[in-house]
Amino acid sequence: MDSTVIPPHQLDYTLPEVNQRTLSTAVTPPEGVTLNFTTHAGSHLMLHVPRSLFDAFCIRLGNAYKAGCWFAARCREVDTLSHPCIERYVNIMAHDKLGLERGQNMAHITVSSPTGRPETDAC
Repeated sequence: MDSTVIPPHQLDYTLPEVNQRTLSTAVTPPEGVTLNFTTHAGSHLMLHVPRSLFDAFCIRLGNAYKAGCWFAARCREVDTLSHPCIERYVNIMAHDKLGLERGQNMAHITVSSPTGRPETDAC
């Protein structure tokens, strides 16, 4: 079994502060990345980005912090809209950033509230 030490900055993508926890060796990366932040409009968002997509953004932008900031900035551009609308916008912008066609299969980013309350789709 191949065990790899993964630096803390590659495991925790919490914005804006980084969780300073002790990591053991041979940590398995999570299936996805959850970004939890507050928008300028004051709404709390949790963005769930599949691991493969987040890794592609890390490669494209240079590191995990920049990738997380890119997602947060896209959400803040439309922070007064409903969560389903923000989700659609972020997915469209992610396709565009990675140079993918709309019909091309890409992992889907989801947006939710930390409280878990569903929002109506009013775009």
